[in-house]
This record gives sequence, C-alpha cells and structure tokens, in this order.
Amino acid sequence: MNTESAVELQEQAWNLQAEGKLEEAAAACEKAIELLDASGDQDSPDAANLLNDLAEIQMQSQNFHTALSLAERAHTIEDTLGDRFAGESAARVRYRTLQLIGEICRIVGELKRAEISLLNALAIVSVEFGEASEEVAEARNNLAVLYKSQGRFDDGLRLYEQALRLVTKIHGEDCLASSVIYHNIGGILHSKGAFASAEQPGRRAWEISRRLLGEDDPRTLCDAVAYAGILDGLERYDASEPIYRRALAIFEKTLGSEHYEVASSLHNLAAAVCARGHLDEAEQLYRQALTIKEKILGAENPDTALTRNNLGALLNTLGRPNEAVPLLKSAVHILRERLAPDHPHLALASANLNQALRSSTA
Repeated sequence: MNTESAVELQEQAWNLQAEGKLEEAAAACEKAIELLDASGDQDSPDAANLLNDLAEIQMQSQNFHTALSLAERAHTIEDTLGDRFAGESAARVRYRTLQLIGEICRIVGELKRAEISLLNALAIVSVEFGEASEEVAEARNNLAVLYKSQGRFDDGLRLYEQALRLVTKIHGEDCLASSVIYHNIGGILHSKGAFASAEQPGRRAWEISRRLLGEDDPRTLCDAVAYAGILDGLERYDASEPIYRRALAIFEKTLGSEHYEVASSLHNLAAAVCARGHLDEAEQLYRQALTIKEKILGAENPDTALTRNNLGALLNTLGRPNEAVPLLKSAVHILRERLAPDHPHLALASANLNQALRSSTA
C-alpha cells in the first residue's frame, strides 16, 4: 500500500513541477520517499528514481547543494543494487543520476567531478542505446557544455556538431532539441571569439524557440539573451541592449528577483551599457548581479568570480583601483583554483588585476 501511495505522490509531484509549484512538488516527493522508507524500500530502484525527481526539483529551486546530496544518495542506491539493477529502465535511471550530478557539479564549479559523471553517463547510453541514439546526442551535448566551462572549446564544438547531426536525423532541424544545440554552438563560438561564425547558430536557436514556444517563454528568452551576447561581440550594442532589458523584466516578473537568469541578464546588460559608455549604470548592474550570484552560487563559484572580475575592471576604469584590486585578486584566486591554467577567463582576470595594481601604485 505504501508503494502505491508513493507512486501516486510521485505523479502528483510531476504535475506540480510542470505547473511551476516547486515547493509543493518537493513536499510530495519527500512524502513519497518517507513512505518507501517506512515500507523498507529505501534502497530500491523506486527510491533512486524518486531521489532523482527531488534532486531535479531542488536544482530548479536553485538549492544546488541539496540537489547534489539527493542525486548522490540515488547513485549510492544504484551502486548497492549492482547487477540486480539492469536493463533499459535501469540504464535510464542511472544515466539521469549521473547527468544530474554532472550538471550540478558544473554549476557549483566542481568541474573535474562533473566531467567524470558526464563521461560515465555517455558511456552508459552508448552501450545501452547505441551511438546513433537520441540519448547519446543529449549526453554529448551535456558533456560539451562542461567542456565550454573548462575552456576546451574545440572538444566541445566537436561534440555539439555530432549531437546536432544525430538530432536532426531523428527529429529534423526545426525541433527544440536542435534549438538547444544551436544555442550552445553559438555560445561556444562566442567564447572562442568567433563572433561572426556564432551569429547564425545563435539566431537560428532563437528563431526555432520563438516559433515553437512563443516570444515570452523562458527558454526563448534564454536564446534571445545568448544571441544578444553574440551581438555584443560584434559591437552591435544598440541591438543587444533592448534584448537584455526585455528579458530581464520578464525574468524578474516570472522567476523572481534573485534567480540565476536575472543575475546573468544583469551581468550581460552591464557589459553592454559599459561598452556604450554608461559606466555608472554598469557599476550598479554588476553589483546587483554579484549580490545574486553570491547568494545562489556562493562567493567561491567561477561564475561569481567572472562578475567580480568585470566589476573590478570597471572600477579601475572609473579611477578607483583601490576598490578594484581586492575584487580582482579574489576573482583570479577562484579562477586559478577552478579552471585550467590556460583558460581565457583566468588570463583576462589576471590581466585586469595587473592593470589595477599598476594603477594603484601610479
């Protein structure tokens, strides 16, 4: 009876999650897990699956460390079950667990651990579903997202292109899965500094999501913001700034003022207005973005460090090197700890710090 009730609660949680009622969805999942514990099924495949559900909900709620702990519990159960947990359904659960661990570790800046999980996830679906499967395309895309964070742009681009070929063969070019990969290809080309090459895939991603989801859908807005970043690289700030402002307003209204997408949009808008010479507004925007990132990602996160770097560089430009240096020292320290020595973000932050140090002693 407890197992049947747990299944009902799980389905209820799915519906609540789809409606955006994350607190209620989490409560339903937690109750379902308690029922399995009470019936002695706490180390069952059903328990692992429920833990994955709850981890996903907590990740959406930006409770990243809680989400990671839940996914780790699921992984422990799966390892304990060993060969007793096999077959297609088991492979999907194991894959999902590893994907969750990999994605969360990437977000919180544990990049080496993220790579191990994502490589294992790719290995599972390659064996179970074959190299030409949709699951493999998704796993390659997710690994490529990590490679972008690590600064391994060529490796990431190769995986994105492989994933795109698979997805278009299975679903055609005008599907949401293709839109996701076009978005990511544009993003990694942007990171490489190949802005002209990035424009077409970035624009394509936004076109597909607008057509399939509508102008104001969060995924559409994420594509819009990514495309605006490419426009920044092309120095078309008059076109990018209105995109950022519109996305920011909708994100604040629909996601709340302390969501990551709000912080990301504030950071990007700050860069655009800074490039247009509106330095005081840029400082205010960077400070808002930094406050949000420190709260939801932590002060030691590489993403947080990037905003700290940009704010420090701006303060030095404003003739305030003594304020800039501590921010830039912190950014360099974090990026040196978390990224490869040749990562372009680290090189940029180091150059900004050296410039601020020269200014402070001049």
